Amino acid sequence: MQNRINDAIDKSALLRASWLSGFPDAVVAEAAGCGVLRSVEDGGLIHARGADADGFYTIARGAVRFSRATAAGQSTVIAVLDAPAAFGEISLFDGLPRTHDAHASGPTTLLFHARTDFRRLLRTHPAVSERFARMLSLRLRATFDMVEEAATAPLGQRLARRLLELAHLKPSAMNAATDRHGRDVPLTQEELGQLLGKSRQSISRLLQQWEQNGLIQTKYGRISIRRAADLGAIAYPERGTLLPPEKEAS
Repeated sequence: MQNRINDAIDKSALLRASWLSGFPDAVVAEAAGCGVLRSVEDGGLIHARGADADGFYTIARGAVRFSRATAAGQSTVIAVLDAPAAFGEISLFDGLPRTHDAHASGPTTLLFHARTDFRRLLRTHPAVSERFARMLSLRLRATFDMVEEAATAPLGQRLARRLLELAHLKPSAMNAATDRHGRDVPLTQEELGQLLGKSRQSISRLLQQWEQNGLIQTKYGRISIRRAADLGAIAYPERGTLLPPEKEAS
């Protein structure tokens, strides 16, 4: 069954929607030709923190959670990515071990490029290297913004921003793709607390208030955004609402 699912994935289309958007067909075809589809079961380890970098990944289906174990042995969620996001380039560029654990969140299919193939693509096509240099620079800028935000922004504003990013209603440092139909955030309240460095109780109080006001709906293991424009006004008070009313969920 899984092989049939993988056979249905268009590797070229995936790459055009991800890190090779706008590149000539020949470049996309070359990258698709050396990429291999891999299936990972829910919770399966993709790579471990401290491991050598074996290659680069593009998410075709499913999602990937990035986490790091605390000194107490608890796993802290750092980020969640889904299709068509890509990851793994940092260790390939600096030659150092993986920075986090990566696990499949639900049944997941990945397009994998081995380290040698990925580096060959960078050498053969300098424009691809330039694309990654820009991507890494944008992520570094976003990281600086998040550090400043963590020090100055109220928790409600930070939580609203993360929910909108994780629901793909706003671009994030890890994933520039947006989807006007995006609504669900596949994280528990405890995981959101870990992501923001706050207690589950602090997150729960805000979510309960927003649910009472109709902005969100809490579900088992996830949060559904009901009124993105109002949540956007909390996340970005200086900009007003994020989405026009006609794009709200019914």
